[in-house]
Amino acid sequence: MTTVRIWQSENRTKAFEASGHAGYARSGIDIVCSAISILVSNTINSLEVLCNEKTDVTIDEKSGLIRCVFKNIPSEKSQLIVDSMILGLKQIQDEYGNKYIDIRFEEV
Repeated sequence: MTTVRIWQSENRTKAFEASGHAGYARSGIDIVCSAISILVSNTINSLEVLCNEKTDVTIDEKSGLIRCVFKNIPSEKSQLIVDSMILGLKQIQDEYGNKYIDIRFEEV
């Protein structure tokens, strides 16, 4: 299962991470894992390129970890991009179920 954690404070995202492998199918053809990875990676790229957001990113392919921590309070534009990622992740969860993706929100 992939666990997605989103840390928020005052309706702003402070950090987010996805860890673990979905387990929908074997490695290399797992469409759930691939969809989650693409959403999270594209969000991080968009934050950097489109919003000039400063973040610390950690990636560990073996464990399936990707973490993004904002260095500053994200702009409204950046928050919209993160909200779009969350929407996509929730749609994956609705389609494939809690067995493959667990989304957790934590207040910091």
